Amino acid sequence: MSAQPKAGIDVDACLAWAEQQPGRYELVDGEIFALSPQRVRHAETKFSVQFALRGGLRAAGLACHMLPDGITVRVDAATCFEPDALVYCGERLGPDVTQAPAPSSWSRFCPRAPARSTPHRSASAISVWRA
Repeated sequence: MSAQPKAGIDVDACLAWAEQQPGRYELVDGEIFALSPQRVRHAETKFSVQFALRGGLRAAGLACHMLPDGITVRVDAATCFEPDALVYCGERLGPDVTQAPAPSSWSRFCPRAPARSTPHRSASAISVWRA
């Protein structure tokens, strides 16, 4: 296992470091956390949620897109996550993009959401973002 960089790094430094490492990582308040391997139960649940989100967006005719895991969301200068499923609205992202739009840009699509960006994480939950 490679040595982790010092705590207190920013998202850009974390992403540059992570590109050279095996595995997947998230950054929370400047501290890097390695992601655990997924269990089949989690992978199946995640796929079901992704499939349902994509179908719901299409059925509603919204100009929004679902992305599966693997895309980074930059919350602020010291925090980024790879949510299990992500919905963003607006123009489709290019095929080589590695980061989704920042949550601060989502408020125009979620007018009832709180003003502060807050990731909610738990061992069995899909990431929920409030812009």
